[in-house]
Amino acid sequence: MSPQGIVFLVLLVLVVLLLVLVDRLLRPTLRGLLEEVAGFPVATEFYLRSFLLVIVLVGLAAVLGAGHTDLKDGAHFMEYVWSVAAGLQDVLQNLMIVLLVYVGLITVLMAALRRRS
Repeated sequence: MSPQGIVFLVLLVLVVLLLVLVDRLLRPTLRGLLEEVAGFPVATEFYLRSFLLVIVLVGLAAVLGAGHTDLKDGAHFMEYVWSVAAGLQDVLQNLMIVLLVYVGLITVLMAALRRRS
């Protein structure tokens, strides 16, 4: 297997684990918030699924778009580590932007629906 393939697979596994962690940490509280504010089970399910879809697509796009450095077959272990770290930087940066935008949208939704109630 080529060095770029190894870096891609390691990065893909790490990103999938990161996305599962983010989903498991945020889903229960997000569900509770949406159920209390919106009161519509269909809306809650929609926002939860859209949240999962967005973070998965952003994570995969960052992995696929990460410019892996040209590693040679005899590359040292630290070159692999730095290549994976550079890919993770892109993933984390894009994921944080999406989370900030999503939290902003949910905050606006919460404020708008709280006033009506």
